[in-house]
Amino acid sequence: MKLFNHDTAAAFERPSALGWLVVFVCGFLTVCIVGPLLCIAVWLFAMTLKALHVFSPPGGDVSMLSVVRVILQIAAVFGASLATVMVLQLGRRRKQERRIPGHHPTIGDFEHSPFTKTWHAQPLLPTGKSVRLSAYGASPSGAQAALWQGFMARYDELTAAAARSLLTEPHPLQACEVITLTPSGITLTRDGRMHVGFEFTTVPEDFWKSEAEEPYPTASFTAALELKSTEWLHPYG
Repeated sequence: MKLFNHDTAAAFERPSALGWLVVFVCGFLTVCIVGPLLCIAVWLFAMTLKALHVFSPPGGDVSMLSVVRVILQIAAVFGASLATVMVLQLGRRRKQERRIPGHHPTIGDFEHSPFTKTWHAQPLLPTGKSVRLSAYGASPSGAQAALWQGFMARYDELTAAAARSLLTEPHPLQACEVITLTPSGITLTRDGRMHVGFEFTTVPEDFWKSEAEEPYPTASFTAALELKSTEWLHPYG
């Protein structure tokens, strides 16, 4: 006979009464199984010490009914606590993962994350390649849209300036023959600046032994889209 007729895996996708009940039963049964074994182990240990005259247990017999009652009470509290924590964690995760779709005439389609209070989009660059674009707010503001429009209008000029700065020796890729930098992630900051992260291809390829060793080239632009700084970020190690 099945304990539940529904797919229990679905109960853990979102907070629900079924999910709470499943976890409660699991926690309750766990204590009901472990509790008696623990009591038997303690009793045997005490009897061994008594036989060796090392320890004399206090007077008074504990009835089996009292032991069962205590185990059931602990099992109920443990199961309820475990199930409640699970439901709260699922609710928090659902809140973190919630995305509200939207559309902006300049940015295009985007998603708003109420938990982080940010929006995210993947607009196309003039090269036809998409880029991860993110900023604070429920939707792109007028200033953010204007900054993005300005970047797109001056894309070749701005990316070339960033590349020249990043590839000025010394830099981590100076041993390569050919280096191509392409924007992969762009963040519009609260103070109106723009941070651009680049991915790169090199000749020869496989210049790094693993992705964990690859540096991450970045560039920062002012609100007027003037190149402020560039940096090669190195992985933590």
